Amino acid sequence: MSQDTLLRFIFSNLPIRGSIVRMDDAWKKMHANHKLPAPVMKLLGEMTAGATLLASGLKFEGSVIMQLQGDGPVRLAVVEVKNGLGIRATAKLHEGAIIHDTMTTKDLINRHGHGRCAIMLDPKDRREGEALYQGVVPLVGESIADGLMNYMHQSEQLDTRLWLKGDAEHVGGMMIQKMPGFGGKDAHLIDDPDAWERILTLAETIKDEELMGLDAKEIEHRLFWQEDVQLLAEQTPTFQCSCSRERIEHMIRNLGEVEALQAAEETGALEVVCDFCGQVYRYTPQEVVALFQTGDETQH
Repeated sequence: MSQDTLLRFIFSNLPIRGSIVRMDDAWKKMHANHKLPAPVMKLLGEMTAGATLLASGLKFEGSVIMQLQGDGPVRLAVVEVKNGLGIRATAKLHEGAIIHDTMTTKDLINRHGHGRCAIMLDPKDRREGEALYQGVVPLVGESIADGLMNYMHQSEQLDTRLWLKGDAEHVGGMMIQKMPGFGGKDAHLIDDPDAWERILTLAETIKDEELMGLDAKEIEHRLFWQEDVQLLAEQTPTFQCSCSRERIEHMIRNLGEVEALQAAEETGALEVVCDFCGQVYRYTPQEVVALFQTGDETQH
C-alpha cells in the first residue's frame, strides 16, 4: 500500500514541534529517470526526506531548494519542494566517477571537506533578475542529517534534530524542532526546562526499519504516546517537475542565437533534456531561428 504522507504535529503547551515523512510511490517516480548507484540513491533519498521536512512549514508561495555541492564523486545534488509538497530531485556525478557500494555520504560528496550545503527560497512572485534568498554553510558531519542540522543551527539558529533514511524503494524521515521564545500568542506554553531533552530521548529510539516501514501516525504514536500531542493536517507529497517548453525556450534565448543555432546545426537539432524528469525538448535549426525572430513559443 502506498505511503506518501507528511504528518506535522505539536507538543501541546510546549514550544516543540515535529514532522514525519514517508514516501514510496512518489519517490520511485522522482528517480525513475535516474540511473544512480545505490549509495547515491541513498544520499538523494535522505536529501529528499530532509528537504521535505524543512519545507513542510513553508509560509510563502514558492519553493525551497536544497543543494549540495561536493568534492567527491557526486558533483551536485538538488531537491526542490514547492507549496503543497510537489517535489523533484536529481544528482550529478563527476565524469568518470567510480562509486563503490561501501561509500558513505562523506565519501560521496565531502571527501576532502570542501562540500557546501545551500538552502534557497524561491518566491512565486520573484521578479525576473531578482536574486534568490540563499543561505550557504560548510557541509559537516557524516550524514545528510548532520549537514542539515548544522545548516539550521548556523543559518536559522533553531535547535533541530533530524533522522533520515532512504533507498531505491522508500524514503523516510523525522524532524523535531524547538520553537523560539515565549510571550504573545505563545503565552500558554509551559516553561518546562526538561521537555526538550525528554522529547529528544524518546525520538532517539526511532529505528531505521520504522522510518522506512511504518506509516507516519504509527511512528508518532509509538514514540510519543505518553506526551500530549496535537496532530495537524496530513499532506501528500507528489513528484512534480516544473520544466516546461516556455522555460526551455527562455533558456535558449539566454544562450544566444549564434551559439544555439550552431548547436542545432551540428547534430541536426538542439536537444535539451530535463535533469529531473527526463523530458526531451527538441528544436531544429529552423525552429531555433524562429525563436529569435519572433520571441514567441514554437508550436510542435
